[in-house]
Amino acid sequence: MTAKVNRRHGVPGGPARIPQGPNGLRPPGLKRLLSMFFIALVSALLLFYAFRTPRPAPFRIGHSGGNLVAALYLASEGEGWEGFDAVKFNSTADIGYALLSGGLDAGFVEIEKIRSLEKLSGFENLTGMGRITFPYGATLVLRRGLNLRLGELKGIRIAVSSPRCVLLGALLKDAERLRADLSDVSYEVMPFDAMIPALESKTVDAAVIKGAFAVAAIHQGHSVLYQNWDVQPGDECCPAIVDQAVQVLLVRKEQSGKGEALTNLLLLAETEGPDALRRATARRTALSLEALDRQPVPAFDRADDSLVALLTEFLDDDGIRIVEEDEEHEEEDE
Repeated sequence: MTAKVNRRHGVPGGPARIPQGPNGLRPPGLKRLLSMFFIALVSALLLFYAFRTPRPAPFRIGHSGGNLVAALYLASEGEGWEGFDAVKFNSTADIGYALLSGGLDAGFVEIEKIRSLEKLSGFENLTGMGRITFPYGATLVLRRGLNLRLGELKGIRIAVSSPRCVLLGALLKDAERLRADLSDVSYEVMPFDAMIPALESKTVDAAVIKGAFAVAAIHQGHSVLYQNWDVQPGDECCPAIVDQAVQVLLVRKEQSGKGEALTNLLLLAETEGPDALRRATARRTALSLEALDRQPVPAFDRADDSLVALLTEFLDDDGIRIVEEDEEHEEEDE
């Protein structure tokens, strides 16, 4: 007798049977397996994000680069830097605005910018925690392309911060001692931070700048014709009251605890010495070690709101000491 064949399933004797597992249960289909896998995956991800510890946002520190923040460069390469983030800005004015808006937790701001910053809303939320100092140093910089000696400056235009600036006085005194005639030059009065751009645009041929600007001038291709590091501060352009401070570390008050930790790291970096600070600067900038070796090393130390108060009270918007009318009369009498 011939067995009946189920033509649909191709199995003799009737419909094909669905295989069953050892317990008599049907095995799950592919769709069901994929659905189960997807549910398990979603559940695992939800548990992971629910119980994981959120990573705190880094403490952001604004700086304008250059050689003045040597301690910051070195500190960022050492232990304890985790949780900090150094952010470069084009100018310390931009750093000040970012501090006011809460975009930064801390930042290094030039003393020339403090007074104008103090007039803006939000300045009361900032506190001073440190400062960078650098010797004033009378420095005469010639713009790129000029190759002159001290006695060959007849007819050139020289940028100065004030006709009575102690830096210009030191230059004139040394020129007289060296018998270099500087009587036939013209002076253009402008803030220190405007002098290098003026050299770049050829608005002036030379500039009498503070030593802190010398490395930047050299880096941009200008040449240093004269330097005197024995200049004593005490006039309106180099006031003794700020003790050769060039930048102030400002911190948002609600972050003062983290600001204290940053200050300690910067002070620790200072203990590594001038050579280590110069090498760190050369690694983190385009400045050559050769150029850095010819200049003093900036120093970082602690400061507080008393320094900020001095800057806002005694310096104008260009960082020049405010001379009272009585003082001017006293100088004229002398």
